[in-house]
Amino acid sequence: MTTLDFANLKAEAERKHAGKGMPFIAKSGKKVRLRRIEALPGGDLKTVLALLDLVQSEKVSNEKRIDAMSALLVAVASDKKAMRESVDALPLEQAMVVVERWMEGAAPGEASA
Repeated sequence: MTTLDFANLKAEAERKHAGKGMPFIAKSGKKVRLRRIEALPGGDLKTVLALLDLVQSEKVSNEKRIDAMSALLVAVASDKKAMRESVDALPLEQAMVVVERWMEGAAPGEASA
């Protein structure tokens, strides 16, 4: 039986997902990748799944849905600080465009962005 090694598994995942995800140029001019769901590590994955539930729920207030959209974009970003600054500076309509485009290609089994 082969022994699995954390470092090897992590390196394999990074190679597999390197350069994938939706590219986004942040307010600072820095390139950020909005990672696909399958490329997220455990903590980010749990956060993103919970936020997706809020974003898609009609049982929560619009204010909570908007907050969840912003948090979702930050959680999937390869550079959380640059994404937070960008999301905070974007009008709601444009932030929604970013969320919608990320969701179109983010699910496992979808075409890579």
